[in-house]
Amino acid sequence: MSTPAQPNPQVKPPLPGDIQKLVTSGYRAECSRHLILTVLHAALARQFLHQLCLSDWLVDANQPWDGRAGRCALSLGITFAGLKKLELDDRLLDVLRAKAPAFAQGAWARAKDQLGDVGNSAPGHWEASFRPDSAHLLLILHANDVTNLAAAADKLKRLAHEQAFAPHWAAHDGVHLGPGAAGRRVHFDMLDGLSKPAILPEPPGPEDLPNAARNSHRLGEFVLGYDNDDQINPWRLAAERPASTRVPADEQSRALADFFKNGSFAAFRKMAQDEAAFRSFVRQQAQRLQGKHTLAKAEAFIRAKLLGRWDDGRVVQAKDTMDSGPTGPAVAATFDFAGDQAGLGCPFGAHIRRMNPRDDPVVPIRRRPLLRRGMPYGEAYLRDDGQNDGQERGLLGLFFCASLDHQFEHLVGQWANDTPMGPNNRGNARDPLIGQNDTSVHVYEIPLSDTTALAMRGLEPFVTTKGTLYAFFPSLSAIKQLAEPPAPVDGTNRLYPCETGLARL
Repeated sequence: MSTPAQPNPQVKPPLPGDIQKLVTSGYRAECSRHLILTVLHAALARQFLHQLCLSDWLVDANQPWDGRAGRCALSLGITFAGLKKLELDDRLLDVLRAKAPAFAQGAWARAKDQLGDVGNSAPGHWEASFRPDSAHLLLILHANDVTNLAAAADKLKRLAHEQAFAPHWAAHDGVHLGPGAAGRRVHFDMLDGLSKPAILPEPPGPEDLPNAARNSHRLGEFVLGYDNDDQINPWRLAAERPASTRVPADEQSRALADFFKNGSFAAFRKMAQDEAAFRSFVRQQAQRLQGKHTLAKAEAFIRAKLLGRWDDGRVVQAKDTMDSGPTGPAVAATFDFAGDQAGLGCPFGAHIRRMNPRDDPVVPIRRRPLLRRGMPYGEAYLRDDGQNDGQERGLLGLFFCASLDHQFEHLVGQWANDTPMGPNNRGNARDPLIGQNDTSVHVYEIPLSDTTALAMRGLEPFVTTKGTLYAFFPSLSAIKQLAEPPAPVDGTNRLYPCETGLARL
């Protein structure tokens, strides 16, 4: 008799399959289309969601996806205004108001005070599709071919009743700047896809305890209904409005918690990047350092100190110089700043040290991780003279987390738009890539030794916010629930079943 196969302790259990795949792993796709819809008729809009449930375009976290056969993947996010338009139960809306105030209020209302969106980035200048009275559904298509992407968008429009949504579906298209994932770059000539946080198995074993140095986090940092890194589950609910229903309080609490479990919040943020201004600033500062160095070496050094990485993706080390270039290990997602606690290599104000400080001892214990699923838009900047080519380009950023106010807003509004953390803060500049810097006020310092630094003035905002919306990406089962008509007050059952995997759109 053969001995039964023993479980392999190295094989981790999969993530809960009810999560939308875009949240936890994203898609290795070449292009994307972000459609913002305005709901006009609740019942017809729910019928549209019902049809999506009958398709196989909504992919779960553990389902493989291969776009080489021309297949598109669809992800669904809904704003708070959109949930109200879909006539979501008031008890569920109350939970969101209490536990997710940033989501309930929306990005438009919080942009100035919480995101630092002022001047040309203020909501009054945002594109019309991001207005809170019209941004209800966010449909995101991923494909490997723009032709397939356009065909999929047309199918979606044909699927929707003409009275369900406003006729114009605002489309924001993203396309990678080069074919294939190896060495792919985004605007500002930065390597793409570095520093992705790892999600620990759920439940984690003793060997899987969160470790910021290796950039790993509990599922509850990104998905509702699970413990976060502090071993707290904020979405373990008590009943809301117990007097408004005949359902027992404990049963009602389970129903409310089940709706939110496996969902995630996201900030969809369109940001125009001024490549010409950024390159011009780098060149001006590099000219101050030329001396015995070539201009190219000086420019690479300045870029590295602003971003925190060299052009090849390696983190700047304290021993790195203009002559030596990068000397550290190959690109890895598990590095930390333990060997650079004075900020002599990667400055405290550098973009990567602000946005993902890992186990940097100067940072409060709350790490505030995000899952980044962005894609660039616009053509690559090809000029070498720093002159504006008249083309708009930037990033369609999508940032997933369990708490928009404690994670996304804290990073963008405070860590990006405040003085650097750390001893001898090295100037008063905001984030040199995405911060709202003032040319007449803010100074970015690059340490050249323990006692000397290069003070760089003239920093300006190189990124302009074109619009932001906050969306809830429900679990697949919650989407089915949303697709059902509201329960009738007479107690009769007029709900229709929603079954996945029956047909393609």
